[in-house]
Amino acid sequence: MREVNGTDLLNGSDHEFVVNLYTVLLNRWPDEDGYRHHLQRVENRPEARRQLVDEVAGSPEGRNLGVAVMWPEDVTPAEAAPTPPPPMAMPGAAAPGDLAVTLAQLREGLATMEAAALVEAQRLLAETLSIVAAHQARQLEARIARLEGRLD
Repeated sequence: MREVNGTDLLNGSDHEFVVNLYTVLLNRWPDEDGYRHHLQRVENRPEARRQLVDEVAGSPEGRNLGVAVMWPEDVTPAEAAPTPPPPMAMPGAAAPGDLAVTLAQLREGLATMEAAALVEAQRLLAETLSIVAAHQARQLEARIARLEGRLD
């Protein structure tokens, strides 16, 4: 049985919350229909997050994986202060922007990561992909500008 601290899953944007539900509890990326369904249930409703964590953990897939969600008795979702997750529990974690290294580290440590580390890994991966996309957009804009310059 794999125990997960439920409060580790309550933070982040609605998107991050739903992605973390799947990656932490079900050890997989969300399918499109499931993502939309769960996002719609919690969108702008942080009070619904705890119930959804329990539902996903108690689903046939969650039970099959042996997931048990533990909730500290004195903390409710409304009281859970958003705190940044701890640093990734992987030595030599890559700086944002190094996509190949980030993906390799994530792949190596995925099976043994704690919930908080998975949340941080997801955040780092999203940040890295954002940096790569911005870089590609700048390159494309520069190329378009060069091509437009040739036409003038």
